[in-house]
Amino acid sequence: MKTVSQLKSSKDCYSFNEQKRELVEAGKRNLTKLKPYWREFAYMKQHYVGSNFVTSPVKMPGFDYWETNRLDQVGRLTNDRVLFLTFDDWGSDESINKLLYVLKKHHVKATFFVLTENVDKNPNLLRAIAADGHEIASHSDSHVPLATSKKGAYHNLTAKETAAMRKDLAKSYQKLNKYVGDVQVGGKKALSLDFRPPTLEVSKKGLEAAFDVGFQYAVSGDVSTNDYEQTSFQKYLHDLKYGSGKDNNDYKVTNGSVIGHAHAGKRQVYRPGFGHYDSCLEKGGYSFARVDQYRAAYSRQRAKESN
Repeated sequence: MKTVSQLKSSKDCYSFNEQKRELVEAGKRNLTKLKPYWREFAYMKQHYVGSNFVTSPVKMPGFDYWETNRLDQVGRLTNDRVLFLTFDDWGSDESINKLLYVLKKHHVKATFFVLTENVDKNPNLLRAIAADGHEIASHSDSHVPLATSKKGAYHNLTAKETAAMRKDLAKSYQKLNKYVGDVQVGGKKALSLDFRPPTLEVSKKGLEAAFDVGFQYAVSGDVSTNDYEQTSFQKYLHDLKYGSGKDNNDYKVTNGSVIGHAHAGKRQVYRPGFGHYDSCLEKGGYSFARVDQYRAAYSRQRAKESN
């Protein structure tokens, strides 16, 4: 049994981070201050980790074919035998703690793209993720997409939509900073300036705004597990290895894959056998890393490809 004073002085007791970090703000102009435009585009090219699902002006409204062909259309961070487990949205104590247990058991560090709308209701859970050494990144506050979709067609954001999204992204980061902005594990900060576009949809104005307000990387990824709609672990495992078969462009897991999961989904069939999956990949010579450990090298490689 511990006294109240002992509990207050323990490492498990914390106070909210009162130091406001002005790294992400709705009024910032980090990208658009780069002139002329080719400098802006070069920055986006080197800091956008794309997706094989979003590859043309049809799905990237505002960008022309020349631009979309130069933006990343693969979604892998490296050619090394390293994989990046990523988890989107938010969840419950039960679902996330089970996931944290498996990740810790297999010594895996992952990246959590957090939808912050409900984080205020359970900041301890966010703190637990960070304290385990995982990267905390933004997935927006209220899942505002970077492109709008109407009747199957994608559209660039209007000025009003862009302004609302900028406020939403800044709100998301300020919440994350409040709860985990002071967390460091092994000399690594938990909170990063990485961002995952909701639904992975991207428009020119939306992507520009995400970088403009202060995020440094927009990360989609090459493998979607579709775990939120899986009903069988064997099917989930098959889809991870060989692609889901839902789309001809689905990629299988390979060097540098950024693997997406939705950790708030109701059908979390992967958890009972997730350790089995980790073990299979480890036996194949793969290791795991946080996205922020490889993003700088990714930018350097993208810059070389421009020369």
